[in-house]
Amino acid sequence: MEPSDQTPDILADPGSLLELEKTDPRAAEALWHGLEFSQRLRAVLAARPPQREKLITLARDSEELTQALAMDEFAATVLELGPEDAGMLLGLASDEQLTYLLDLTGWVKEDFAPTRYEVWLPLVMEAGADRLEAWLAATDLEVLTLLFAHWFKVVKYLPSQDEQEPPDDLPAFTLDGVYFIEFHDQTTAAFPAQVLVLLKSELEDRYHQALEAMLWESASGLAEDAARFRRGRMQDHGFPERLEALELWAVAPPGEADWQERPPKLSLGFPPKSPPRSGAMLGLLPPDLALPRLAEGLDSAAQDALRSELAYVANCAVVGLEADPAQPEAVARAAGEGLGLVNLGLELLARDQGASAAAILERLPLAALARQGAAAIRELNRRAWHLVRQGWLAGLPTSLHILDEPLDRWLGGLVFPRPRCYDAGLGAGREYRAFRCLADLEQARAYLDLAEFGGRLLFDLLGMERLELIELMGARVWPADPVQAALAGELLRRVLDNIQRELAGINTSQTPQGQFITGLVSQR
Repeated sequence: MEPSDQTPDILADPGSLLELEKTDPRAAEALWHGLEFSQRLRAVLAARPPQREKLITLARDSEELTQALAMDEFAATVLELGPEDAGMLLGLASDEQLTYLLDLTGWVKEDFAPTRYEVWLPLVMEAGADRLEAWLAATDLEVLTLLFAHWFKVVKYLPSQDEQEPPDDLPAFTLDGVYFIEFHDQTTAAFPAQVLVLLKSELEDRYHQALEAMLWESASGLAEDAARFRRGRMQDHGFPERLEALELWAVAPPGEADWQERPPKLSLGFPPKSPPRSGAMLGLLPPDLALPRLAEGLDSAAQDALRSELAYVANCAVVGLEADPAQPEAVARAAGEGLGLVNLGLELLARDQGASAAAILERLPLAALARQGAAAIRELNRRAWHLVRQGWLAGLPTSLHILDEPLDRWLGGLVFPRPRCYDAGLGAGREYRAFRCLADLEQARAYLDLAEFGGRLLFDLLGMERLELIELMGARVWPADPVQAALAGELLRRVLDNIQRELAGINTSQTPQGQFITGLVSQR
């Protein structure tokens, strides 16, 4: 079969090339290199990370393919592969990609975490001394100094004419007879020693600068400068600071949702940089929601622009929700929550304004749509808190747990600091997830309406006194005496049997008549 006959299958299913490679490596190689570079890049992005690595390995231009990956795509691929399998990609990465990976994973919030650097740097060394040398030359001196301080302490000794031999108490390790190194952990000293040897032999000026900085610069000042430089680089790659990230949940400025007044985003060159990306972010949402459905119908340029925006929103969610960027599962949860806000805002605007979701998506930035979704959830949160703190549930001994299931679950989710959507189908001991569509919002609103109406039913329509309800809930209704307990059980059984017979005659598909309900409630 000619390669051209197979090309569509490879672009749609990159795994098919790997299957062919197992049985006919020559045919697979010819087919793979019969594609244009841009097609191979799209195929790599369409594959899962383990397949991505194998596809890149099969390419003659594997380095160019790796370095053509967007920063976030490269980092996500490496993190999902893990340190055990990502060494090849680290060897092919650009200096900028490697720096981004370490900036992303080598910190805990704003704090430098040298042990996280230790996960990846040995793999860089395994890729070749020249690869590590390039990183040592490119990385911030502050980062290098902080790493060294984590690995060892340094003593500087300058021999004088009167005393040619160094004192006996100097550390044993030295490369030049001037800087003497004492490693904090001898069992892991081999790698830092290799770094020092490489630095001294190939980048001697940087070697001296780092060791002098250890001797004379304050650790807090170095950490502050390193964090500032890192923030700047991360922002350049669409990874916002926390205050910017929290704008995803901020109150929308007036007129932000007036999408009719805006020109199409693509006509403005927005977003300004749209390298090819995978559909992994959209895959975090159910495919039947508005946002994934609309994305499927976009052309290549529009899809790239949308995916670039999605990556930014996902980064905002990761920062704003304080997810650990080094943990793919935590990133997926946070990103899914952020993208759920976007989809919710899109569906909400399309319904409320009677508009086409596609027209709204074409004009409004995704962050603006997220703010619309967040505002709708925030309103439910406000109502739920009012009901619990100031409404008819306030002061009741069990508060919202007086409500029947699932009203209690829905209301419980709405009073979380980050309101959650109750979903009985989650399983595995979970009940809540993030809001992500209009159906979630409407169902939560309907249950909240029912919970709010409960007070009117009890106090206004049934005439129960609030104090009476509180006393009833705290009353001891079951006798301790065994004989009396048996009588109480028999009495309760008879009452329940009567109620069951009466309820059996009700057609639950029809709304019960008010007179019937009044009689049933007043008698029972």
